[in-house]
Parts: sequence; structure tokens; C-alpha cells
Amino acid sequence: MKHFRNIVIPVLVLFFALSFMPFQTSAAEESALPIYYVRFSGEGLNIYADPAMSGDPIAVLPDNTSVQILLGPLDSLVKIRVCDTGLEGYTDMRYLKRFDAIVCDYDIYTYEELVEDISQLQTKYPELLHVNVTGQSADGRNLYELILGNPSAPKNILIHAGIHAREYTNPYLVMEQLEQCLECYNCGAFHNQIYRELFDKVAVHIIPMVNPDGITLSQFGENALRSPELVQLVQVCYAYDVAAKRTKSTYEVYLTQWKANARGVDLNRNFLPGFGVDTKAVQPSYMGYAGIAPLTEPETLSLGTVTLLCKPSIIINYHSMGEIAYWDTVESRYTAINVDFSNYMLSLVPYKRMGSETASGSYLDWIYSGDNPVCSITFETGNTTCPFTLEQYPKIWLQHALVVQAAAEYADTH
Repeated sequence: MKHFRNIVIPVLVLFFALSFMPFQTSAAEESALPIYYVRFSGEGLNIYADPAMSGDPIAVLPDNTSVQILLGPLDSLVKIRVCDTGLEGYTDMRYLKRFDAIVCDYDIYTYEELVEDISQLQTKYPELLHVNVTGQSADGRNLYELILGNPSAPKNILIHAGIHAREYTNPYLVMEQLEQCLECYNCGAFHNQIYRELFDKVAVHIIPMVNPDGITLSQFGENALRSPELVQLVQVCYAYDVAAKRTKSTYEVYLTQWKANARGVDLNRNFLPGFGVDTKAVQPSYMGYAGIAPLTEPETLSLGTVTLLCKPSIIINYHSMGEIAYWDTVESRYTAINVDFSNYMLSLVPYKRMGSETASGSYLDWIYSGDNPVCSITFETGNTTCPFTLEQYPKIWLQHALVVQAAAEYADTH
């Protein structure tokens, strides 16, 4: 086991790090350690006698086996004890999840579940997680910015997901990334740097669901919208798209394929430069309509404001689909600094590298044209047509479990 073993560290370095890092536990503390369970392991999770995880495994644990983490994680390496048997060994943290995790394996991750998870995480980690409401959508849903670590850190990174409605697996991904970092804040390390030290120097700003109205519409249809006026607008969009031969789907299927916000504006076309270039629709639609002017939508205004205020040196954009990564635009002012960063991130997440064409009003066009130098990469998760539910998620999680830590570490060292 296992594919996606992305970071190789010499055995002597591992032994040294595990011996001297401050996550040793006493017998009393070990008995009180939280319980994790194995998941996403396929034929089983291999357990090894040494931290190099070489040679034959000493055990293979099926999914749902209960374990405790004794040491780590160091990158994704942990030392575990198997509950009820006392067997100890080393394995990959990405295949373990706490039984009492707040962000759970929902089939469809909804706005309501997001709000509840944010509340519970803030209650559980009040000193580590800071929550800001940065605006409200047209249908009255809060737009959230979550800050992991030190809000006054000298460097910042920004991660956002769910700008396109039907791509609603990604908000769940970034929330699980966040909870993993919070859980391991005082015991985890990436490239031998303790999380609490890393996130004191680099604050992580997360916008977990840029487009809550559109996501709700894609998940549950027009009845989930609160505003009768917005429902009527969505119906007008369908009539237009049918007449323009932009869709042949039934109304119900059409709504599941929705990308825009509830006002029929494609949020990833509502920025400068290139606003209105190569527009796919001339009036509100399920996809491709840029709006009447740049930054007219509450969601793009919120995302843009957070970006300007935190001045991130790194931005991670989560979209779906195709397992590809966009890393540059034709007009980008920051190609030179982004070469090394994109190479690093693609060594961690082995997606196909893609460059964007001329500016068309996307968020990526906007950040690459600004005065704040920024490295950025857009990950297109999943390999089937959106929307997809969590059948795609195990592979996505294994690919992206360390993205937050890696991006923060890169920001700290560059």
C-alpha cells in the first residue's frame, strides 16, 4: 500500500523527528486518546513495524477498524495502536478519521450542515478558529470567511471552494482539511515544522462555500430558494436557455446542472480583466452569464474584499472536474513566481498541468492582474461529470489531505 505516497523522507530523519518532537504521551494520556477509524482503504490499510513503512506489513486493517494515534502526524505518517489488540505500528494518517469528527461524511454537503459545522468547530477550537461573516447572498445566506491560526500572522494564504454551484463536493473537502489541521494543531508537523508554529506565521483564510444559493438550488431545486422573485428568475433562465438551445434537459435535471448564483450570474465570470469577453450567455442563465458589470454580485464582492484585505501570497482555488490544474493566464503578471509554486503543488497533487487562455473575467484573471504578487493554482477535482456526490471523494481526499499544510509551508519559506 498505497498509491499517493507523495512525500518521501529518509528513515534517519523520521526517527530523529519522532524522537524529539513534543508529542510523546504517558500511559494515562494514551488511554484518553481519541478513537479513529480506518476508511477509504480498499483492500485494507497496511501497518508497518518501522516509520519508513518499508518491507512487509505487520497487519492489514479493514475499514472501520478502531485505532488510537500515539505519535504524529509527521506529514501523513502516524504511529498507531489498534484498539482491543494493543498492536502498534506506523501507517498513513490520510486513511484515518476521528469517530467524533464534526465534519462528517455527508452524501451531499449542504449550506445548513456547513453553518452547523462552523458553529461547532468555533466552539471546540475558540482560540484557533476565527469566523467572519463577510456578506449575505441574494437569498439571505451568510457568506463566511474562516481563519485558521493567527489572524495577525505576517503571511496569509487563501483557499476557496464552491464558486460554481454544481461543484459542491469541494466545500466538504476544505472543511475536512480545516478540521484535520485543528485536530492536529498541537501534535502535527509538516516537513518537521509543528503546525502551531507554522500557523502562527501563516494564517489560512478559507471561504468554504462561495456560492451557497447556487449550491442549494443545484442540490434541492427551486423549492429550496427562499425568495419567490428568485424562483421566478430561475424559471426565466430555463425558458431562455431552452429557446437559445443551451440546454435540452428537463427543468429538474437543468437545475442539478446549475453553475451560477441564484441571480443567474456565473460568479467566475464576474471579475476584471476580460469581463464580458467570450461570454456564453447574454442574459441570466444556469451558466456563462457574466452579469451587467464586474463585481455586481454579493458573492464576488465578498470574495474580492477578503482577497484585498488579507493580501494572500498564495491562493488555492477549488473547482471540478477533470483532475487538471490551471496555474497561469496569458496576461498574468506573476508567471515567474508561480512556476516553482505550481511545480511544488503538482508534485503533491499529480494533476495534469493546464494554462488558461486570454482573460475572460475569472477570479484567476483578476488576482493575476493585481498589484499584490500572488502564487495560485486551481485544482479541478474529480473525474466524472458534475454534480457528483461522495463516490468520488475518497480519491479526492487522498490527493488533497496535505494541501493546506503544504501551501502554508511554501508561503513561510518563500
